[in-house]
Amino acid sequence: MDLTQITVTIAGAALIALNLWFFFGKKEAGHASAKEKGGLYACPMHPWITSNDPTADCSICGMKLVRSDEVGK
Repeated sequence: MDLTQITVTIAGAALIALNLWFFFGKKEAGHASAKEKGGLYACPMHPWITSNDPTADCSICGMKLVRSDEVGK
């Protein structure tokens, strides 16, 4: 193999490794930080309305948000 083929092979392998790391690396970092800050809060009537702020209100009905593990009980 000449120098060009070796360079292209190494660059291709590095590109594949970088893509694998990018797509299969850590994915749940955002959810972990929400749990560390006290959890996720949701509206009892509109559970798709969520916030990390425990003092937030629902943007549809104005109800106080409750911890998401209490929604549906």
